[in-house]
Amino acid sequence: MANPLQAHYVEWLWERIRSDQYPSATHMNLLESVASPPVLVAYILFLMDKIENDRYPNVDLMKRVQRLIAQFGS
Repeated sequence: MANPLQAHYVEWLWERIRSDQYPSATHMNLLESVASPPVLVAYILFLMDKIENDRYPNVDLMKRVQRLIAQFGS
């Protein structure tokens, strides 16, 4: 993490995303743009859990996870 302010901002976004039943796409985009790789991995796992536990998962959320996973390569 670049600095304490950025760390605080990432934590605030991460908390908002975790606490919302339907997280804001804007919050998710912002988090994805500033989070460190370890935070991104935790975030992806969180989103995957959300998808796995939803009877009718949101297709946009599934596409987001697919795009994020692709960033890590094969």
